[in-house]
Amino acid sequence: MIADDVKQLVKRWVAQARADAKAEGEFPPPPYSRLPDHQRSLLFREAHWWHALASGRLLASCVPPRPSPDNVAAMREHLTRCFEHLHTKMGGHADLLPAGTHDQIRTVQQRAAAALDVVEQAGAAAWSREADAAWQELMRWADRLDAAERPRPAGGWVPDGWEAYRATGS
Repeated sequence: MIADDVKQLVKRWVAQARADAKAEGEFPPPPYSRLPDHQRSLLFREAHWWHALASGRLLASCVPPRPSPDNVAAMREHLTRCFEHLHTKMGGHADLLPAGTHDQIRTVQQRAAAALDVVEQAGAAAWSREADAAWQELMRWADRLDAAERPRPAGGWVPDGWEAYRATGS
C-alpha cells in the first residue's frame, strides 16, 4: 500500500515536471518509465519522506509515545516494587554498603516521586515537554533500578509504540 502510494506520488511529480517544461517551451524530462535509476531513487527517497510526514510516522519516530493511565499505574507499581527490593537488600547489608548509598537511594526516590507527580498531573490532555521529560526519566529508572534482577520482559509501564520509537529515536 505505502509503496504504491509512493510510486504514484513520484509518477505525478514526473508528469507535472514534464507538463511544466512543455508549457514553458522547454525540452521535457524523460517520462517515469525512462527515468535513470539514480533520479528515480532520489525521487522515491523524497516521496517516502513526504509520505512519512503526512502519515504521522515521522513524528512518531521522533517523539516518544505518551503513556496511558494504565502505563502510569504500572510504572508506579514497578518502581514501588523496585524500591522495596532495594530497601530489603540494603537492610541485609546493614552498614557494609558504601558511604552515600542511603542518600542516593533517597534522592532517586524523591526524583521518581516528583516525576510521577508531573506525569500524573499532566494526564493525556495537558501533556507537555516537562511531562515528556519526566516520563523519559521514569523509563530510565524503571530499567536501571532492577538491574540486579534477572532479565525480564518489559512491564505494563511501556507505552504502545515505544519499540518503534526506540529503534529510531532516543
